[in-house]
Amino acid sequence: MDLLLSTGYIKHSRELVITQTPTEYPIQLLVFIKHALGNFCEWTGIRVLRLSFCTTIYNYELHSENGREDNARAAQIAQDIAEVLCNVDTLAIRTMLDNEMLIKFAETLGRCYFGQLKDVWWMTPACIGSDCTSTRLTTCLLRHANNEQSMPLVRPQQLKSMRLVPYTNKFSWQCFRFDKQSNNIVFESLTNLSLESRHYGIRVPDGTPILLENELNISFPNLRHLSLICVNITPDIIQLFAASPLTTVVFEGLLENALHLQVLNLNRLSMLKVSTWFGCTISDEKFCTESNALFQSVECAVVVFSVDIDDMAINATDVYWPCLTHLELCSEYIEDLALDLVPRVPNLVYLRVRAFKAGKDETEQSAQEYFECLRQKYSQPS
Repeated sequence: MDLLLSTGYIKHSRELVITQTPTEYPIQLLVFIKHALGNFCEWTGIRVLRLSFCTTIYNYELHSENGREDNARAAQIAQDIAEVLCNVDTLAIRTMLDNEMLIKFAETLGRCYFGQLKDVWWMTPACIGSDCTSTRLTTCLLRHANNEQSMPLVRPQQLKSMRLVPYTNKFSWQCFRFDKQSNNIVFESLTNLSLESRHYGIRVPDGTPILLENELNISFPNLRHLSLICVNITPDIIQLFAASPLTTVVFEGLLENALHLQVLNLNRLSMLKVSTWFGCTISDEKFCTESNALFQSVECAVVVFSVDIDDMAINATDVYWPCLTHLELCSEYIEDLALDLVPRVPNLVYLRVRAFKAGKDETEQSAQEYFECLRQKYSQPS
């Protein structure tokens, strides 16, 4: 940083990235960051601040010399940094360490900036608290959103892009209810929305349901891109987007849940992508029935299907996917299914076969012959 300050380059910089691996006493690291930032006037051009505290096997357990005193000191350092970097409107804070002092630092920094932010990522919003509000946010990630703790208020009308990763089933849309006198929550400017579900950071096929409060009327009048990743969706959730002018829908999860997408009038889309992975337990007959129901009537330009076919004994004659343009088959061993599917996917323009290893009877030469045969059979749509 001294080099940047001495050359004058910092006056032209717009983004500051600080990635650190704390040692035994992280308060010393925060003091170092504060001192390194130095002069107030040199940093007024910084608009984007990204802070990451990484973990290793050597710093898994960090120590505090003075407990509460260090926490208070960390909070003061956060306030000092916010004064030095006074024009930040995009904030990303990420700590992979369960350390009370670092969490206090991140919480305080978030609270100092929250009112002026346009973009916020990697926050645990419950740490900021409901007494913080923002009328400027256009992009936000709500990770581990949890209505058992107070959430900051975000004006929904301003948001253009949003990613929600709820914590278990405790998420509430109330954090977007900026006007407490109204039951309407209208995301007027939102064009890109991603709803994701995880259990302890791991994607699962039947993950957290995103619940709706009966008294709220939620709408997305200008939504174009919708991603539903491992969300245990219900018809009520999908109905939220029935009136949205969607052009792209990405779904990852159980195939039976993907059937709920049909209420969205999929024919108006420019792209539909459905991925079913995780080695989901589903009968071959049910897979064929559900996939046929989904991919026989969609008429959008690009239809992508990614599927894990491990533990399945699918007969190609039992499926018919005339709408598919892109297909990805994944399995542990090389399968013959891809070779047999040619007449069942007449509009296919892209095929990807992922096999992690050859079968016990396969040789390198036979595997090469298999993929060469695929290239010949799928040289062009029939």
